This record gives sequence, structure tokens and C-alpha cells, in this order.
Amino acid sequence: MKKNMILLNAAKNADYVFISVMGPHAQESENDIFQRKAKDIDNAGESFWVSKINKKYIEECIQKLNGKNGYLILVEASNNGKSACDTTGSKHATDYSTDKTNWNKIDDRISPVTGSLGNGATAYYYDGIELYKDNGDQIDLDYYCEVGHESEAIRFRQGKSNVFARKNVNKLEGGMYSASRRIVAVLRLKSPYVVWVK
Repeated sequence: MKKNMILLNAAKNADYVFISVMGPHAQESENDIFQRKAKDIDNAGESFWVSKINKKYIEECIQKLNGKNGYLILVEASNNGKSACDTTGSKHATDYSTDKTNWNKIDDRISPVTGSLGNGATAYYYDGIELYKDNGDQIDLDYYCEVGHESEAIRFRQGKSNVFARKNVNKLEGGMYSASRRIVAVLRLKSPYVVWVK
């Protein structure tokens, strides 16, 4: 994984980004996850990051990004850790879809795509990943609002650890006490940015 911050700089300069809390994962260390996902890019040129993503974000994202690169900024949980639930699912997804009607097989060169794979499971669809946790890079979430809720800074809570966000020039009110978060990694999303998996 590169350490030259190309994706980080691009994500910080983007008007719209996904921001997600990196929660604990079952049976695999954080470092192992990222090493595996980086190899996916080398082997297949793309990969999937399973996460619970609100359908309205998917629609807004496609409209706002309009075919351009998208970015997912993964941040550490706050000290209380209440916004990110443990990922306990170990079932492997075998197919993905952009419309939940037509399904394609996930490339065999991609490592197991695991997570909570119930009906309507979603995943970020990406072709680049860079890890920053050891660099100490941080993001101030008070400069970001949730798309559709532009009057206040974003807030994570239990069960809501993914936000499609717009960057603001000035700080916003109403955010979280722990608004300054360490950046764990940045993923470069490719159109259509989010897909369904099963």
C-alpha cells in the first residue's frame, strides 16, 4: 500500500466524500484486512468493502459524483466506540449488482468478501486503497455535513457509521464532541461507487 498520500489529498480536496467509522472485524486484524484488500487491487484491479450504506446515499452519490472518482475516508471510532458495531459475519459474497436485479460474479482473484450479508447487503466498490493510520493524519468532521442535512456537522451514532458528506469552507455547529478523528485509510471508489452483494 502506498504511503505517498495521493488518495488522502484527493479525498480531502473533494467536495463530496463518504466517511465511515472503522469498526472491529471478526477473526482478522485490521492490518491483515488492508494487506488482503491491497492484494485484491494488484490481482484484479478492484475490490469490495462490505458496509451498511443507506440507499439514499447511493442515489445522491451517483448524482453528485457523476462518473468521477469517489472517495471513502475510513476513520477511527471515538473513545467510546459506540458508532461502529463489530463486524461478525463470516459468510462470503459471491455476486454483486448495481441494481439488485442483474447480478455478476465477483472475480475469483478477489479475496473473500465478508461481512453482514443479509438481504440488501451493500459494499463500496473501489480500485485504490492507501493506509494512513501510522501517519497520524486526522480529519476534522466539523467541516463536513451529511448530504441532505447541510445545516449541521455530521454525527455518527450506533448503527449509523456511514455518511455521504459534503465539505464546507467553515466549521459547522451541532457536531460530535470527538470531531477530530485519525484517518485509518482512504479508498478510491469507482462508478457506481456502491453495489449490492450476496
